[in-house]
Amino acid sequence: MEYVVALVDCNNFYVSCERAFNPRLDKKPVVVLSNNDGIVIARSNEAKALGFTMGDPVFLKRDFIKENNVIVMSSNYPLYFDMCDRVREVLSLFTPKLEKYSIDECFLDLSGMPVDELTGYGRRIKEMVERCTEISVSVGIAGTKVLGKVANKIAKKSVKAKGVLNLFKSPYLERALAQTDVGDLWFVGPAYERMLKENGINNALEFRDAPEHWVRAKMTVVGARIQSELRGVSCLPLELVPPAKKMVGTAQGFGVLIESLEELREAAATRASEEALKLRKEKQCVKELTIWIQTNPFGNDPQFGEAQTVVFPVATNDTSTLIRYVVAVVEGLYKPGYRYKRIGLNADKMEPEGTVQGHLFVAEDPRRPVLMRVIDQLNEVKGAGTIRMAAVGINQRWLTKFEKQSPHYTTRIRDLPIARVP
Repeated sequence: MEYVVALVDCNNFYVSCERAFNPRLDKKPVVVLSNNDGIVIARSNEAKALGFTMGDPVFLKRDFIKENNVIVMSSNYPLYFDMCDRVREVLSLFTPKLEKYSIDECFLDLSGMPVDELTGYGRRIKEMVERCTEISVSVGIAGTKVLGKVANKIAKKSVKAKGVLNLFKSPYLERALAQTDVGDLWFVGPAYERMLKENGINNALEFRDAPEHWVRAKMTVVGARIQSELRGVSCLPLELVPPAKKMVGTAQGFGVLIESLEELREAAATRASEEALKLRKEKQCVKELTIWIQTNPFGNDPQFGEAQTVVFPVATNDTSTLIRYVVAVVEGLYKPGYRYKRIGLNADKMEPEGTVQGHLFVAEDPRRPVLMRVIDQLNEVKGAGTIRMAAVGINQRWLTKFEKQSPHYTTRIRDLPIARVP
């Protein structure tokens, strides 16, 4: 049975999520901003046509935004992650073998499907996702992941393809590779792109036909795999079970600069709570944790930044334990006279929940994991933050700014859309 893979990619995903619940945004230039409404992280096609690029600082474009009636939205991650889950749920109806590659991309194993039915099946996938979620998607079908990426990229732009392109055993494969810039290939970053073009390799077809020994010498095994995939040899199988993460981290830029130790403690406790939740979702416990604080590197204030790593006697994902350790470290790092902009945590060494090594002189309460599980379940049903530790504070003046955020249509009861019949 020949291997066939489809890449389903949501088009302008963050913008599409906003448009799914607000039709007034259709056919208008829309940009979505990062945390604290700083830079552009998503653009509609209309905004792209106006010249917006990823990473544009919004404060430099205020006049341009006003002159062109560009709609600016704060990021709404609860909505985006929920819509991602809905898209994946629809995709799972078409095949049980599915790799969740990113928030807006999924690889589907279509092996065994008759070759002459692949294009039609791709169109049914696209139609079903768009009907059930209102999220526009493109579908690229091929014999390898890298070729699937190529097919998907062309499907997005080609008027003739109408969002679906099948390159599996296609007579047009070489033409597709010839029109694909080598810098658009999966895993080919700016440095490799520059090197390849300096050596006369400008598109995917030229890269495929380059000498194997030269590609391996210049790009190691990564380049060799890309070239093999372009030649139709699968080297990147689907990851049906996501591998355990090697690091779990959380960081936040504050909505206002923090000067007091009390507010910095609250921010530290909040980040520790988020880190603990992430660890529990990954079924991991942290053994070594790095905590860092930093002032605003782009401001004119005196600069300061410091980090410290703490080693737990027993690996843990208990919220109270992480808060106790993290707050103690932050108290030691804090220096008065500075205005702090960011705090972050990185779990540098982790252990699976079921294999945590105990400690002879540390007594573990067996009720704590049960308590954490109950709190997580209640917060999932009633909304994030329904139950939280007192150390995170109440007012949280320093929280990240989302001044133009849309309602949490699918994850907060009070934000549910209401339909009124005249």
